[in-house]
Amino acid sequence: MATEEAVTGTRAHILAAAEQLIRDRGLKATTTRAIAEIAKCAEGSIYRYFPDKHAIIHEIVRTRFPEFLTLVETLPERAGTGTVRKNLEQLAVGALGFYRVILPITFGVMADRELLEEQRRHFAERKMGPMKFIGSVAAYLSGERRLGRIAEKAAPEPAARLLLGACFSQASVEALIGDDAKLGSDEQFARDVVRTLMDGLEPAKGVRTK
Repeated sequence: MATEEAVTGTRAHILAAAEQLIRDRGLKATTTRAIAEIAKCAEGSIYRYFPDKHAIIHEIVRTRFPEFLTLVETLPERAGTGTVRKNLEQLAVGALGFYRVILPITFGVMADRELLEEQRRHFAERKMGPMKFIGSVAAYLSGERRLGRIAEKAAPEPAARLLLGACFSQASVEALIGDDAKLGSDEQFARDVVRTLMDGLEPAKGVRTK
């Protein structure tokens, strides 16, 4: 019987091999056979630890970003604590880093119809993915609205999509263009986006625009 240390080691090698393949060859080329070759294990042994490739991808994301994923999951509980701006700025900074790393996975999935359908099923069966993120942020904003800390007219889910979408868009443009697409530091970008989101684009009363 394999020891716990051996199991942990093999599992870690599988994850490291999959991440390397995604980075170097793309998602479509990251087959269980290729993963096994890099990890130096039998292909069949992969299924002792993971039911499918999508579970491996999810685990890579989970282990790389435990703090961000915990932040998203617990965000609704933070309603009424700190300030709304600071909470959303922290979320935005974390989202930028998260999206930068998962972009190769995301674009790889979207470029292949079969992979996309498999990923959608994976999200649905495990109740995870982008909609879970949006739902968590929307729940947080709903809580803040009930407490009167954001406007009653605010729409939580569209606001959640605007904030996360801005971060995803920025990460995507950076991946395509490079450093020229950056808008200062992540913290500055987060502050500007959150301020714009919360203040809105309407001018203050009595202020005329051309």
